[in-house]
Amino acid sequence: MDKKTFLEILAKYRSGKATSEEQHFLDVYYRLFEKDEDVLKQLTEKDRTMLKNRIKQGIDKHRTKKIPARKMVPSWYYAAAVALVVGCALWFYMPNAVEQYPTITQRDSIVPGGNSATLTLEDGKEIALSDIHDGIVVGDSIKYEDGQLVSSVKEGQMLTLQTPRGGQYQITLPDGTRVWLNAASSLRYPAQFGNKERRVYLEGEAYFDVTKMVLPDVKGTGANVPFLVQSHGQTVEVLGTQFNISAYSDDKATRTTLVEGQVNVALSNTGSTNDDVSRSLRPGQQSLLQNNGLQVNNVNVRQFTAWKEGKFVFEEEPLENILKTLARWYDVEIVYQGDRSYGTFTGSVGRYEHISGILDKIGFTQAVKFEIVGRRVIVM
Repeated sequence: MDKKTFLEILAKYRSGKATSEEQHFLDVYYRLFEKDEDVLKQLTEKDRTMLKNRIKQGIDKHRTKKIPARKMVPSWYYAAAVALVVGCALWFYMPNAVEQYPTITQRDSIVPGGNSATLTLEDGKEIALSDIHDGIVVGDSIKYEDGQLVSSVKEGQMLTLQTPRGGQYQITLPDGTRVWLNAASSLRYPAQFGNKERRVYLEGEAYFDVTKMVLPDVKGTGANVPFLVQSHGQTVEVLGTQFNISAYSDDKATRTTLVEGQVNVALSNTGSTNDDVSRSLRPGQQSLLQNNGLQVNNVNVRQFTAWKEGKFVFEEEPLENILKTLARWYDVEIVYQGDRSYGTFTGSVGRYEHISGILDKIGFTQAVKFEIVGRRVIVM
């Protein structure tokens, strides 16, 4: 729910025209905007007191309500209400929700992803990396971050770090650049970088913290060596900066989100008839590569980088996209019964929750129901 919708529903409540469903979402989303100065300026003291009291009454109701033996309210329902007040709940909203209790008919044994990756050497040898380590460091040899040897390397060798569904891993490249690799992704890189450029190849999603690399030139001043990330129809060029690229082959678009510094995003397909073949990004901007064209938008950077910090953050995201993200991290199959038109959702939750807890909270919007069967999530 955005601020405009929240304030529109609040106006309806003041005039006595809000439905019970709209009153419910007022209760939920007050916590989302209560520290937003733009929203607070439009709330009277009476509004704030009313919203806080309604939330408290909702919790007290669940504390004292006697549940009939044949109609048990799931235990997570009350837990979600408590989390709402302390500010830890997952905030999800979907307009035009259906009036039904969300349920997951089976508790799951599906655990979140974790450290898991395979290192492939140029000769094809594969090394399963330890899940007790966060990442590897590439130098004269390849080591874990604590110095334990993983493999020797040869000059000019190309290496590939690959994470499975349900995996993540970190790597420090030969120049000191750090890369966080998300689930179902791969990074191809040289054992040593040259003097003209530092080029790597990405499939999937990764967060980059690029170190500047300066080499002395003929004038004795020093020349910056550009860092290039080639991924799914585009090349991103930087000198030293932080950014996130999501370039999964099964997504409709490739997104490059700049956190700090400056990057240049260029189409790899030079035969494109679109004029927007190259764009520069400033912090807080994101390029969207879709249908051989580039567009740039201002975004909430955290929505696209929170995964690195152990969070899922969604803002007006289609349910299909959310479930695709969960499927990669929890290594599950999503099965739809009926169409996929469930609207958009907004919310945030920890990446290390059981998937059933996340689905319960999405279901709390009363817009969709889920069933877990083995490693399948059935969407109803």
